[in-house]
Formats: sequence, structure tokens, C-alpha cells
Amino acid sequence: MTIPFPMTNGKPLHAADAVMERFSAVLCRAEGPSNVGAVCRAIKTMGCDNLTLAACPEFDPDLVRTSALGAWDVYERAERHASLESALDGCSLAVGFTRRRGGRRKAGLELGNLAKTIMDRSGRVALVFGNERDGLSSAELALCDLAVWIPSSDAFPSLNLSHAVQLAFWELRRHALARTGGASVAGGQGAATRDDYGRTASGICDELAASGFFKIAGRDDTQRFLATLSARAALTHDELDRLAALFAKRSALLSRGSA
Repeated sequence: MTIPFPMTNGKPLHAADAVMERFSAVLCRAEGPSNVGAVCRAIKTMGCDNLTLAACPEFDPDLVRTSALGAWDVYERAERHASLESALDGCSLAVGFTRRRGGRRKAGLELGNLAKTIMDRSGRVALVFGNERDGLSSAELALCDLAVWIPSSDAFPSLNLSHAVQLAFWELRRHALARTGGASVAGGQGAATRDDYGRTASGICDELAASGFFKIAGRDDTQRFLATLSARAALTHDELDRLAALFAKRSALLSRGSA
């Protein structure tokens, strides 16, 4: 026996959908209209309709519609940005999907560990997927706060774009379903964004620079490290203010001591 979801305005609803609406699929430099249409279907079946297109070409709408079918509305409402950097504005966390691992690459997670890491995040979380042929570039992945890989066979590790998106969003929905049943979900009110993390990191580096901390170079790396660390830790506005205040007080004490 199939138990239907509750109905509102003729549309099925489920508590898991409220969780899934905090996530968005960001396609960076996607090329194939059929792939984009399939991505629309992939995320909508998982209860999410937030799609962002970053640095993508203009697609033939008929070709997108052919693959999107009942999820065409996801494509119609999609945000469009000229760059990945602008597409991530306002997000509290950006998660980049990549096959590349090792060395000094960005801190990474296997897909199975993703949901428990980000499910309770406040604010909007962007799941970023790269070009169908070569994935995310090193520069694009550097804009993300976390890197995630999907464990696939070494004999044939390549995944179709829409399949990768489907797996990622199903993993999130699976965890969302496990915790639904009327339980409240952390909302995004007052959540800090990547812009907030970047501004705080910049202010801290200003304080460090004023005290001679950066003799030759290193500010950019330090600022990026602080912003990424803050995003991964999901610091709130109050926590960011306290962190900034610590460095401001340090600068004030140094100035007083040298006076």
C-alpha cells in the first residue's frame, strides 16, 4: 500500500522537501542542453527546485525542455550568472564535486559523509558541479569550501553530469527523510554568508597587516584560509563579530604597548 504525501494546492508535500529547499545545484560551464534538462529532473525528484547556471552558454530551450519534461519550471526559474564567483554570493557554504584528490587539494569528503556534515547548516548551501568533459578547474574548486568525490570504479570513474547530481541530492534526501516526521529544521534566519566570511577574513588580515604580520607575501592565502575555515565551521554573525573583535583588541593592545 502506498501512503500518499499530504497535499496542498494540489501539490504533494513532504517534510523532507523543506530540508531540501536549503540546497541548490550550481552548474559551472555546463555545455549540453540535454544534460541541463536532466539535472532539472534529478533535483526536482529529490524535492529541490533551486538551479543556478554559472558561466553557461545560452541553451536551446526546446532541447532542455525535451529532457526536463515536468521539471521545465526548474529551468525557467534558474538563476544565471556570468561567473561561478558571483553565483556563490549569498551562500553559507559551497561544496564542489571533483574526482581529483591528494596533495594539497581542498579538504575533501566521500559522498557518504557529506549529508551528516552539511545537513544542519543554516543558510543556502550550493552543490557545485563542473563541465561535463573536465569537471571543475582548480580555480573553480578553490572558490568552494569543501570538495566531495563520488566513489566510483577506477576502471570507469566518469559519471554523467545529471547522474552525479542525482546521486548527490539523493544522498541528502535520504538523510532528510530519516529525520522528518514533523521535526523542525534549522532555518536560515541570521545565517552568515560567504560574503560575511570574506569580509571578516579581510578585516582580520587588515589588523594583521597593520602590525607587520605579512612581511612580504601570504595575505591572500591567509585571508582565503580564514574565510574557508569560517564557512566550514558555519560561524554565525555573533561568532564572526567575536572573532573580529579578538584581533581588533590585539591590535589595540599592541598599539598601546608601543606608544
